[in-house]
Amino acid sequence: LLTPIVEACGLSPSKDIGDDDCPSSVNGWKFVGFDTDVNAPALAEFRHRKYCMELRQHGESHRGNLATSCNTPSLTSLAYITVGTGVGVGLILNSLPVHGLLHPEGGHVAIRPLENDSFRGYSWGTEKSPYKGVGTVEGMTSSVALTERLAMLMEQENDSVSGVCGSSDEDGDEGNKTRENITTITAQTREILSTLPDTHVLWTHAANAIANLCVSLLLLNSVQSIVLGGGVMKRTVLFDMVREKVHELLNGYLDTVEELSSVEKLKGVIVGGSWSGNDHDGLGSGLAGAFAL
Repeated sequence: LLTPIVEACGLSPSKDIGDDDCPSSVNGWKFVGFDTDVNAPALAEFRHRKYCMELRQHGESHRGNLATSCNTPSLTSLAYITVGTGVGVGLILNSLPVHGLLHPEGGHVAIRPLENDSFRGYSWGTEKSPYKGVGTVEGMTSSVALTERLAMLMEQENDSVSGVCGSSDEDGDEGNKTRENITTITAQTREILSTLPDTHVLWTHAANAIANLCVSLLLLNSVQSIVLGGGVMKRTVLFDMVREKVHELLNGYLDTVEELSSVEKLKGVIVGGSWSGNDHDGLGSGLAGAFAL
C-alpha cells in the first residue's frame, strides 16, 4: 500500500536491515520518515483530481464526485485537512508531497478565536502540544476540543440556572450529577456531538478555526484546492460556514484571484473528499488514502 506513496516522494525502502539496526523495520521496509496519516490522502486526492482533469481534456466522461470536485485547471498544489480526534494537514506542492524535517503539522498552528471566546483550548495539549494547545486549530476544533467546549457550556448553563433559582441540598446533588455526566462525556465519548443541531454555537467556533487554517494555507502556500475530511466534517453545514468565514478573514485581499473572489467561487476551492460517499473514516485517513492510490 505504501509503495506508490514512497515512490511519489522520491523515497526508497531500506531492505535487508536487521532488527538491531532498524527496530521499526517491517518485512524489509524501514520507516522512511514519511507519515501516511496526512500526506497519503492528500496525494490520493491530488492524483484523483489530476486524473479527472486529464479525462476532461480528452473529452471522456466521468461520474460521481469526479464531475463536480475536479474543476481546477493545471492542478499542481492541494491541501488535505482531516478534522477528527485531532487535526492533520497533508500538503502537495509542485505536484509532490511536502516532507522537510517531517510531515506538515498544520493542525497545531495558532488561530484567532472568535471575540469573547472563553474556551482556551483542549486539555490534551497542555503537556507537549505547541502553544500548549491554547488557541490552535486542533485545540479548538478537534472532536476532543468540541466535546470539552460543550462540557464547559453545559457547566456554565447549569451554574447560571443554579444562581438564578437558588439551590437546596437536593438541587446541589442534581448539580453534582450534571457535572459527573459532563466529565463522563468528555472522557468516554464524543458521540454526543452528532446529536447537536446545525445551529449550535459549537459549529461556529469549529468553522472559525478551520477557516483560519484555510486562510493560512492560501496565504502561505497558495494552494489551488483545499479538501476537508474527517469525522467532524460529516457535519456538512460546516463547508458553507468555513467558506463564508474564509472570505471574511481574507477581507478582499485576494479578490484579484478569481477563484477566491467570492463565497460562491470558494466552492470550487474548498471542497469535500472525493470518496466522501463511502464510509471510510473508520479506516483512518492514511489507510483510506493508501487504498485510494
